[in-house]
Amino acid sequence: MKLNERLPNTFVFDNDKYSINLAFDRVLDVQEIQQEPLLNVDTKIDLMLEALEIECSDSKKIEIIEYVLYNVINQPENEQDIEYDLLGNPMIRPIEIKEKTLDFEQDSSLIYSAFRQTYGINLYEEFGKMHWYEFIALLEGLPEDTLLYQVRSIRQWEPQKGDSKEYKRKMRKLKEQYKLKLRKEE
Repeated sequence: MKLNERLPNTFVFDNDKYSINLAFDRVLDVQEIQQEPLLNVDTKIDLMLEALEIECSDSKKIEIIEYVLYNVINQPENEQDIEYDLLGNPMIRPIEIKEKTLDFEQDSSLIYSAFRQTYGINLYEEFGKMHWYEFIALLEGLPEDTLLYQVRSIRQWEPQKGDSKEYKRKMRKLKEQYKLKLRKEE
């Protein structure tokens, strides 16, 4: 996200330009569709393209949704982070596996209350308006006094040399209390 550029509503893939709706609620719908175990892959792809309002030929559906998921929604920090194959086509970035400290579904009430507390934003009034990049920037900028920030800190806590036994016991109890529930596919 650059402050001197408009937030994108198009992307280029294989020398063709496509329109995309990157409202945060649409992207969250896509993430929910991805995790739905009862849907087959073809149905998921169709629903994700529909949610993002991307129109493309059937022959490019898989390539386009993969590109969008890994290079548009989870955008590289800068242009140098995009890798290209020998023909100049953007390649899908490998996914870094990190300990998960946030789940948009399980933490939805914490996210909502943090946005209200910090920014005075009612996320339900922002459906179809707030861009995904803006949503993520605000989410990443939440201050320490929000419960969401504190819960995420607890989830990533690791014992340190010098921590008292009482503090470690307390933090392990909190970590257990706030741990994310695994989904069936995880």
